[in-house]
Amino acid sequence: MLQESAGRPAPPSSIVVVEHLVKRFGRFAALNDVNLEVARGEKIVICGPSGSGKSTLIRCINHIEKHDGGRIVIDGIELTDRMADINSVRCEVGMVFQSFNLFPHLSVVENCMLAPIKVRGLSRLDAHDRAIGLLRKVRIHDQANKYPAQLSGGQQQRVAIARALCMQPKIMLFDEPTSALDPEMVKEVLETMVELAQEGMTMVCVTHEMGFAREVADRVIFMDGGSIVEEGDPDTFFRAPRTERAKSFLSQIIH
Repeated sequence: MLQESAGRPAPPSSIVVVEHLVKRFGRFAALNDVNLEVARGEKIVICGPSGSGKSTLIRCINHIEKHDGGRIVIDGIELTDRMADINSVRCEVGMVFQSFNLFPHLSVVENCMLAPIKVRGLSRLDAHDRAIGLLRKVRIHDQANKYPAQLSGGQQQRVAIARALCMQPKIMLFDEPTSALDPEMVKEVLETMVELAQEGMTMVCVTHEMGFAREVADRVIFMDGGSIVEEGDPDTFFRAPRTERAKSFLSQIIH
């Protein structure tokens, strides 16, 4: 069930608290004793090699994956098993995936209107106005009446960001949002994410876009083997990583 967090309360500035998190797939420990706090308004970039647990971590934060041990506290509420309250927490946590996940039978604006109507109880008119405003924000309002298949990958990902923002979340999670895009489409999505960061949105982003991390992140988290191996401010992490594993990783992705 979801309940007010017991024991030591989360600091008021922390909107996400992860304590001793464990996630297993059979005998494989995808996450092993992960501890992380995210302050309100903080921008965190999580990086690491494939299979390091990055995506599993943020999927647990949104309860897409159920964790097997430890605690996740979101905005003072502990996330456990009660589905009705899990859905309530998800209203406050927007998520953008690698593969867009737009409904192909709905137009762009209808994709953005659906959750505010069904979950937030907005009228169609209010949901439409909010959707158009956010599509304008991500510079794709001129495509509002098209269907996802009529858009480029970069356009679809910007629609996915607008759709998440239509729920007015307190936190945005990004799971490698540019990895499925052609190189020329990456820039337009990253520009949208930079603007969100500049406006003060709390963001946790799994990405290999190290230029984005340097520009936007307050903190870089490096994961390997299901654990957080190193963390720090971007300048320190990229200029002088402390661990050999982080040095090896950076040498392979920064040229």
